[in-house]
Amino acid sequence: MILRLLAFALCFFALMGCVAVAPTLLPQPTSAPVLPTPAPTANPLHGGVLATFRDKDQTFKVWVTNPKTIQDLLDLKAGKSSANIPNGKILRGPGQANYNAPYSWHLDPQDTEMAEMTTEVCDAEPSYVEQNVDEFVNVVGRYCPWTAQLIDLVDYR
Repeated sequence: MILRLLAFALCFFALMGCVAVAPTLLPQPTSAPVLPTPAPTANPLHGGVLATFRDKDQTFKVWVTNPKTIQDLLDLKAGKSSANIPNGKILRGPGQANYNAPYSWHLDPQDTEMAEMTTEVCDAEPSYVEQNVDEFVNVVGRYCPWTAQLIDLVDYR
């Protein structure tokens, strides 16, 4: 009888040991790996202002880093200026950070100025410029839409 009790005790403790180990042998639920939070990226538009203009039923954007033109835009927004025509050297591509997408052109951020009057040769709707980018870049050289209206100004300085 003692042998049976001893055998029972050994089996019991062996079984208890298996139960204690068994949970670690069973597949455990997995959670998604914890990934480090990416560092915030700097906004590619910094050191200037992004002006959005409406020309009739179309909009386009102009990135400006020229301090005088930035002040002119702030004055226009505040109602202190009537110089509402952006006038700048036209370049290929939608600009830094694609700010003027979907257009394949943008105005030079340093060269752009605000004017009350300009020559007619650089006046056009944004879609016309888009259809004639080669002519505007290679021949006209500038873009100055007469009916442009400032509708938004975001300061990234």
